[in-house]
Amino acid sequence: MDVLIIGAGTTGLLLAQGLKQAGFNLYNVNPAGITFTICERDSNDRYKNRPREWGMTLHWGSEAVAKVLPLKLRERIHEACCDSYYTPSEQDAELIHYAGHTGEPFLRTPAANAKSVSRRKMRMLFSEGIDVEYGKHLVRIEEHDSRVTAHFGDGESITADLVVGCDGARSVVRQMLVGEEAAQVSYMDINMINFPAKFDVDTAKLIRAKHPIFFNSVHQDGFFFWVRVQDVPDPADPASWSFQILFTWRGSPNRDELDTQEKWTAWLKSKAAIYAEPWRTILENLPADSAFSVDRVTLWRPVEWSQSPLSGKVTLAGDAAHNMPPFRGQGLNNAMEDAAQLVERLTGAPASTDGWRGAVSAYDEEMRPRGLRDVNIGEQSAIMFHDFNKMLDSPMAKLGLRKSNQGDVKSDKS
Repeated sequence: MDVLIIGAGTTGLLLAQGLKQAGFNLYNVNPAGITFTICERDSNDRYKNRPREWGMTLHWGSEAVAKVLPLKLRERIHEACCDSYYTPSEQDAELIHYAGHTGEPFLRTPAANAKSVSRRKMRMLFSEGIDVEYGKHLVRIEEHDSRVTAHFGDGESITADLVVGCDGARSVVRQMLVGEEAAQVSYMDINMINFPAKFDVDTAKLIRAKHPIFFNSVHQDGFFFWVRVQDVPDPADPASWSFQILFTWRGSPNRDELDTQEKWTAWLKSKAAIYAEPWRTILENLPADSAFSVDRVTLWRPVEWSQSPLSGKVTLAGDAAHNMPPFRGQGLNNAMEDAAQLVERLTGAPASTDGWRGAVSAYDEEMRPRGLRDVNIGEQSAIMFHDFNKMLDSPMAKLGLRKSNQGDVKSDKS
């Protein structure tokens, strides 16, 4: 079986690592009969220096990573952490949600074994030993009997038995599988500012004194404010530390109402007056040259695609399969589960066209309801995180970070 992976993010790379591990034994024989190629749209330089990099939270998805990643890389998983020098402590056993207007904690979420990981660092770790073909922009997929051929913008093509779209929230593979209209993301009435920032030494120390990894606040005026340690090049030099600033709100202003970066920075800094410490100092001391975009929160619910001509020959994983709002930290964990599930089903299937098609269909039938469930929960979480009076009834309060189960939320939306 030839597998073509589109997208060299964390999902595509973990899938590649799993297929590589399963495909070869000590005698360099491929008992599963599987080979793979992984293609990335960006050039090598852009891929390594993407301007928008931030942290993610890995918790129950760690089990999936452990199943798939080779031992020598699993033992180095700390290298993917935002602060690779930090040793977990009892303080990390819970995620504390504060009232931003008073500074008092009002909700504590169990967070044992949660890791704050850098998307860039995780990609670097997961890519070791994997040959990625860069600059491969997919333009179409054609069927050829039992196989499919992917055509790229550079004029080249690759024929495979299975194409796996790991190409993000606005997946090109998804458009080809379910159709352009059905593949479009939905926009929530929630605006988001998300960017890395460095602070003066005193402010950097103030942030880490609140929590060494991450903390969250919900304001009575409807603002969500998440602060994460993003990178620690030198643990002895607070001026070298960078932090992820995630600030969201419903309604006005939207991205079209303030027309310059200076106006947006001034608007964000102006919110310092309504916050308690340390959020007040964080906002007051935002660097004057802060650069960020204003985006609307998106989601995409997986739809039924078994009737698509490409079903069984094309599938999706990660954000391409289920794009969920980032308010309960489930996107990365579902993506890691996707990769592990697909590796397990493909390598355990009979080495035949029918066997592989059955494995892909079984994967689809497990992944879709799981992803749909967390997209729906994520949508509920996004709404309630912007209504202080509803937070204690929110999915975060009831489910925490744990893996959702059938019955946790109705999954009847499509």
